[in-house]
Amino acid sequence: MIDATVLVIDDDDDILLSARLFLKQHFSQVITCKSPKEINVLLSRNEVDIILLDMNYQKGASDGREGIYWLEHILSIDKDYVVILMTAYGNVELAVQAIKKGATDFILKPWENEKLFATLSAASRLRQSNKK
Repeated sequence: MIDATVLVIDDDDDILLSARLFLKQHFSQVITCKSPKEINVLLSRNEVDIILLDMNYQKGASDGREGIYWLEHILSIDKDYVVILMTAYGNVELAVQAIKKGATDFILKPWENEKLFATLSAASRLRQSNKK
């Protein structure tokens, strides 16, 4: 069990449920949230180590601009937050843009559990080293 808190933000209830069921087996705390507008409150009330952030929230959106906006917002609160972006509409340009803007990694939905775990484990180690 990894002693880390993971915050998952996605507007899809099925994604939130899948993430919670899988991640709670491996991480000490998993918080889920449907709207990125709750980020400020959640980050002020919880010691969050890893943020798994969807890139599209509005119906029909697939360009990832919302995810980039919220990534920049989160990192403006604390540049050491470890943010992993996820989307079902991935492409190389979007992944490169996300990494350039400060994302730690990029995951495509639907994810493979082993890959998600490996990515979040590495993110947890990065967060621990940032805290020192």
